[in-house]
Amino acid sequence: MKNIYIALGLLVLAATPAVHAQDGTAYYGLSIGELDYNDSDVFSDSVSTWHLMVGYQFLEHLSVEGAYGQSSSIRDTAIFPGIFPGQQDELSYSTELDHILTIRLLGVLPFEDAGISLMAGVGYADIDQQIDVGLNGAPLASGDVSANNPAYYAAVQYDWERVAVRLGYEKYDFDGDVDAEETTLSFFYKL
Repeated sequence: MKNIYIALGLLVLAATPAVHAQDGTAYYGLSIGELDYNDSDVFSDSVSTWHLMVGYQFLEHLSVEGAYGQSSSIRDTAIFPGIFPGQQDELSYSTELDHILTIRLLGVLPFEDAGISLMAGVGYADIDQQIDVGLNGAPLASGDVSANNPAYYAAVQYDWERVAVRLGYEKYDFDGDVDAEETTLSFFYKL
């Protein structure tokens, strides 16, 4: 049910160019990045990500954004002592963030003379992933996991008249022992 609300929110954001707010600016963009993923301090990997983004800056200091993205495959292995002396077992872990739906509210601090804006915000991330675990090369367990958690965002953006470039950092607040942090480079076109 939450996915429906996120999809509706993204649809509303996509329709914002039809709404004429006095100082509002709609923008669309593409974001590429690197995700540092750590599960239970046992498995970790850094992988590439991409996001399609849409946003609307309602006021000089307030913007809302929605994004859809994915990651490449996250893979890692861990070696553990086996049951018998001198034996070792290899536990393999593989996952992919199949979809990352994000909606965030941003505070914007523009320095207009320099063309730079500082941004910070809080959002909601809906992430689905397929997890596969193996033992010594044989499949051990597999399953789908869905996380609906807050995300925290900070960025610096350089603006031209119709385009902008942004360097951002996002921390996904997963429950339990999973940590994920993403650094992105985003390119925007303003309508």
